[in-house]
Amino acid sequence: MVDNFSIGLTHVLLAIALWRLLYRDDLDHEVSPRMLWQRRRDEAARQQEQGDA
Repeated sequence: MVDNFSIGLTHVLLAIALWRLLYRDDLDHEVSPRMLWQRRRDEAARQQEQGDA
């Protein structure tokens, strides 16, 4: 009985994790790590310019 419960529990937790991963919004946009880094760098530079001005 305990074996069935532990197997069932792990499968349910894996299904929940898969469900949450499939419905993430960022999975619909393919962005390379370099593009993401550049975008964050540019945003930080803009914020710094606004703070200095």
